[in-house]
Amino acid sequence: MAHAPSVDALDARLKDFVEGHIHGWGHDDWHTLVTELAEAGYDVSDTRDLGLRLERAHILATLERLAVPGVGAKRRERVADSFASLWHLRQASVEQLTALPSFHRALAEALHDGLARRTGGF
Repeated sequence: MAHAPSVDALDARLKDFVEGHIHGWGHDDWHTLVTELAEAGYDVSDTRDLGLRLERAHILATLERLAVPGVGAKRRERVADSFASLWHLRQASVEQLTALPSFHRALAEALHDGLARRTGGF
């Protein structure tokens, strides 16, 4: 019996996909990704969950590229836990960002400004 790929391996594949599509992706790209994952032995029956994992990878990769001082790995994780997609994160107000654990107003403003300046290319 074949061993199913791990969740960590799936997250790595999704991160690779996001990094290869920094300007976004369309339906055909999504379909190709799902097909490739299925062929590699991943369970792709829950495409909603898969899509949420992909959006999380998108948020994490974007925040890493933004490189806002003070927003390290732990804070990036908190942000990704709090927003369903990069679109939702970009729509967030400074007040919503300040409400995140360990985000003070200056840090929230820096993240908000960074996201506003980087409307394309992610």
